[in-house]
Amino acid sequence: MEYDWYAFSIDCSIDFGGQEQYRKEYLDKSEVFKNTDILIPIVDLHDSGSFREAKEYFKNLLESYKEKEKLKIVLFYHKYDVEDFDKDLLDPNVSVAKKVFEELFRDYDFSSYLTSIYDQDKLIKIFRKILISSYKELKGYLENAENILKEIKAKIIISDISGNIIVHNIEGVNKGLVLRSDLRDFVNSCNNIRENIFMSETAIIRCKDNNNNNNNKELDLYIFKYILAVLIMKSKKLDLETENKIKILLKDMELLAEIIVSAHME
Repeated sequence: MEYDWYAFSIDCSIDFGGQEQYRKEYLDKSEVFKNTDILIPIVDLHDSGSFREAKEYFKNLLESYKEKEKLKIVLFYHKYDVEDFDKDLLDPNVSVAKKVFEELFRDYDFSSYLTSIYDQDKLIKIFRKILISSYKELKGYLENAENILKEIKAKIIISDISGNIIVHNIEGVNKGLVLRSDLRDFVNSCNNIRENIFMSETAIIRCKDNNNNNNNKELDLYIFKYILAVLIMKSKKLDLETENKIKILLKDMELLAEIIVSAHME
């Protein structure tokens, strides 16, 4: 039996496993769901026998949320693939799952997707859409960031503070939904420095590699409003046009972070 539940607030996300030993703990501690903006129930399409039990679990979890109009639910019909599964059963399971779950969420701001771990590009697009769907102003900033990134001669990744990638210009990064572990650890460490030493909402941290005097490299990390991380990997010598485009990008991301915080406070 396998089903999961994600809870998103503006500045963090929590993965709640569906195993039985964890479920009672979640239900007994409703405070862990406080200030949640988006819920992502995840249903295993390969295990139709668990649909009814999963529905009861999700139903009990919804009791923790009193303000339905403020809660967005995005249901993942997951494992929509035929890896180690009979293709003839997959679509019938989808039909059964929709009958079981969609009535449960009809009073909420609800949407759903067919997903598979084998289609990472699709998952990235879905998560990105979820992140910006509640805030119309975000779309323009991210589209502008994508256009600027195409013209910048430096490797740049923009993520939330937990390492969930929002936009980037590095080939191959889209094979995963999050920064690789060493970069996540770096961002987390720098965020702790920002909070405990800088004691500010925004911080800039720079790492230099001076081993090769002919090709000095820098890694710059910008943390905006404690929620948005911009990683810039570049050669120390950049042309003026590229430097100016980076400045424009950073200014846009600073404004974007302010919009997210303002929207959350409202």
